[in-house]
Amino acid sequence: MKHLTTTLRYLALCLAAIAFIAPCPQAFAAGKPVWEVVSVPDADSPASVSETAARLDVLVRDGAVYITVDTPMKIEVFTILGQLVTSKTVAAGTVRLSLGHRGVYILKGAGTTKRVNL
Repeated sequence: MKHLTTTLRYLALCLAAIAFIAPCPQAFAAGKPVWEVVSVPDADSPASVSETAARLDVLVRDGAVYITVDTPMKIEVFTILGQLVTSKTVAAGTVRLSLGHRGVYILKGAGTTKRVNL
């Protein structure tokens, strides 16, 4: 009986750790990811963008992810377990993504993959 109790406690701790590290998709239903446009480049500014490579910059600040792109592109955000959290095609400029949950995420766009720690 003692062995069974110890095993059940260990299992409960493991499940709690997994839930903390990688929240399940149902957890995102309550706090849906929010995409907000922060800035858009001026139409009058000279184009200094290379035609061959798209730029994707990621910055984490104040619990939000700031994504800057120079051309419109599709951005996908996954949990560390590979489950899709959100995706959106963003216009050139900077957008703020509030995920609502702390954790480690994988961000894909412009042919690159970046890890994001919230």
